[in-house]
Amino acid sequence: MSRTVRTLTATACAAGLVAAVAPTANAINTDSLGGPPAGCEVDVEQVAEETPGPFPDTGWTVGEHGNLCGNLGYLFLETEGGTLTSPTKVLLYHHGEQLATQPGDTPRVLLGGHSDFHVALRIQQPPAEDEPNAEATYATTVYVWNPFAGDGDASPIGPLPFGITV
Repeated sequence: MSRTVRTLTATACAAGLVAAVAPTANAINTDSLGGPPAGCEVDVEQVAEETPGPFPDTGWTVGEHGNLCGNLGYLFLETEGGTLTSPTKVLLYHHGEQLATQPGDTPRVLLGGHSDFHVALRIQQPPAEDEPNAEATYATTVYVWNPFAGDGDASPIGPLPFGITV
């Protein structure tokens, strides 16, 4: 075997060994960034019926909702027969599948804003002692669709400091 052939063979072998032991880059799954599945729909009335109510013998009515089949959507459930200070439940959706429920037992939640990748929720804070409910303030939490977290998730950012709004 000629010296050139031996050198090329050794170089090719070394390159193969380096390639075999070199760390591989982790592939990032961006499937969750695609459009909604064909025929995607969410029966919001059925969701309200099947979700346990805030009080015994009290259910939910469907409130504001949008983008349920998008990357990050929301469905507000309002207390049936409730008032402005009655509990609100917010369900977060990705491509028609429920991801999360926010918040737990928070009295009132309002939509602060949304896009295909975020939902901002304004969560009522208890009013100061001896203050009426109308004087209550709101803290904002922003949920962002994070496709890089495994199969994706709705990651909360917040609550944001007082005075910062989205």
